[in-house]
Amino acid sequence: MAGPVLTDERPRTGRFATPDARRPEPAVVRAGGDPKTRSRVRTQWLVLAAALTVLAGLIVGWALTQAAERVDVVSVARPVSAGAVITIDDLTITPVAFDRPVQGLVPATSMQRLVGRVATIDLRSGALLTVGMWADGTELLATERTVGAVLAAGRFPNGLAPGSTAMAIATDDDAAGTALVRVLDAERSDNGDLVVTLAIDEAVAASVAQQAAVGALVLVGMPSAAAGGTP
Repeated sequence: MAGPVLTDERPRTGRFATPDARRPEPAVVRAGGDPKTRSRVRTQWLVLAAALTVLAGLIVGWALTQAAERVDVVSVARPVSAGAVITIDDLTITPVAFDRPVQGLVPATSMQRLVGRVATIDLRSGALLTVGMWADGTELLATERTVGAVLAAGRFPNGLAPGSTAMAIATDDDAAGTALVRVLDAERSDNGDLVVTLAIDEAVAASVAQQAAVGALVLVGMPSAAAGGTP
């Protein structure tokens, strides 16, 4: 009878280990966080970031407002051509902010003083009026010449005075036409005639002077300047 069979029951290791001995333990899967919870956290951070951005903008705006002084100044309400007489309808008030003193602008309290002055350059709508953009109504511009005339009663409107704007009309059939003029000086003579000195564009000054010399000139009052031709 055969005796008991002796076997080595010790586990084998190393290169001679059995396949079962080398099998790794199964991975353990653990449950993660709730996706809804992560979404709520992300949304809260986005809302906080947006709120901080708005707050930063408000702070910057407040700082700029505090740093700059707002002043009401005179600006151009509608285009005014060079040589035109400035009227109240040509002007408006615009509030502006400055962080340092600015010279040459016209304060709102002085707007009425500009009425009747003459634009020395083309004034564009929205432009802030500064010194040099206008001249006194009796000052001669660089492109103007002076013409003297004696006008009989009925050839001029009442109320013409230095600084007034008028339309010069030639009544001579051979030289009919119109031209814009400004009154630099006006004085009544003893017989009721009006002795005037007119400022007119140099391109038509000679023609107006000829009409005045032959008594064929009539002045028509105007509230503001407009384009004109040769009389």
